[in-house]
Amino acid sequence: MSEDKTQDISQRSDTKPTIETILEEMRDFRAGVEKRFDSFDTRLERIETLVDRAVSVAFEARADMRELRTALREHLPLVK
Repeated sequence: MSEDKTQDISQRSDTKPTIETILEEMRDFRAGVEKRFDSFDTRLERIETLVDRAVSVAFEARADMRELRTALREHLPLVK
């Protein structure tokens, strides 16, 4: 019982055409890249939040220093 020599090669083979394989790999690659960019975006948002907090603290400290300087000038006339 030999194999039928007239049988279509696509029925005997489980390989995909090259373009389909390449497109599938490109889709997988793109999905991986998108996942990494999403992770990167999340990290940037966290950094932005921390920077905003630091700037806020710096402005508060600056305002506090101005208030202190004003108070010192009122109570100690030598401070200018």
